[in-house]
Amino acid sequence: PMELKFDLADERQIAALEATIDEKQKQIATFERIFTGLKMEEAAIDHRETFERLESSKRELTAHTLKRNEMLARSRYYLKAMNCPHHHKLFAAVPRSYRDLPLRLAEYGTDYRYEKSGELFGLMRVRSLQMNDAHIYCTPEQFEAEFNAVNEMYLKYFKLFGIEKYLMRFSTHDPTKLGQKFVDEPDLWKQTEIMTRNVLKNSGINYVEVPNEAAFYGPKIDVQAWSVIGREFSIATNQVDFSQPRNFDLRYKDRDNIDKIPICIHRAPLGTHERFIGFLIEHYAGNFPLWLAPEQVRILPIGDDTKVLDYSMSILNELRAQQVRAEIDKSSDNINGKIQRAEQMKVHTMFVIGKRDMGANAVSVRVHGKGNLGAKPRGDAIADILLSIKERRV
Repeated sequence: PMELKFDLADERQIAALEATIDEKQKQIATFERIFTGLKMEEAAIDHRETFERLESSKRELTAHTLKRNEMLARSRYYLKAMNCPHHHKLFAAVPRSYRDLPLRLAEYGTDYRYEKSGELFGLMRVRSLQMNDAHIYCTPEQFEAEFNAVNEMYLKYFKLFGIEKYLMRFSTHDPTKLGQKFVDEPDLWKQTEIMTRNVLKNSGINYVEVPNEAAFYGPKIDVQAWSVIGREFSIATNQVDFSQPRNFDLRYKDRDNIDKIPICIHRAPLGTHERFIGFLIEHYAGNFPLWLAPEQVRILPIGDDTKVLDYSMSILNELRAQQVRAEIDKSSDNINGKIQRAEQMKVHTMFVIGKRDMGANAVSVRVHGKGNLGAKPRGDAIADILLSIKERRV
């Protein structure tokens, strides 16, 4: 993780304590080599002075370590690069049984990665990123259902956002790089890759298999999507992890009260939100569907008649009371200028309001890119807006 340092005097004292701790650890190792093979009673009798120095060094080491840790907690902050270790610690915080599984921990977390300045690219690659990240801890018997449920969630998202062209990349390991690029567990690699491949085949999901692209701890699915202009994006991931649960000593009791290590599924259905928003901007070319539009409705009064403005404001307040992202253009421009400006800013829906609309308790509806849809009763127009947002029409 990236580390933020503050008080310079504290940092110097911490550095001195760490040097002392290192020295004490070396002293203790030297003393303990002297006592190798001796029983505690023999060491205390035959090497009394050295034994006392060893015990003294251990006490000093403990005191220096406590002091160092206290200062670190006070003077340093760490920016997490991922959510995984924190979720693993939550799993390990209490004894777990097979009855607790599957255990799903989700977090809308902020992570930080110190990308090089030349690699930063708008919303597509940033240093502070938001993820709807989750980790699912399960038994081998539960794996297929859990992994498939994650993939089904992805398909639901694609339909929701109108993403029609996508492909799942099944990334596997290279046996020649075990212990280098990949965790050296050949049997577990074979087992989890077979399990993952079976899930993909049984679900009928379109996928390609790519060797030598797995995560270091297990096989993974990367979801590739194409925007309407044909650019390819990695927008989601679904990863199998048999290594970190072992490294973090994560355990649960099975039906026979025997300790077992769970399988962990890492999933982030939208990847980083910054990158996904960047993808959506390009995918829709700024012409967002109503439910996604930054400005959903703009009210355009004709002229500066006080009664028309009051009527327009009442509609604005009604929309905002329903959580609609609505604005009003009360400028002195003529109505054609107001419409042109709203079209240029790709506002999804415009309510044009004149004296005739006010008299009929109606609004004239325009939709970006579709033009004038005619007059509608005020209640019907607002109801259409609310229903379109609720149903998330694309």
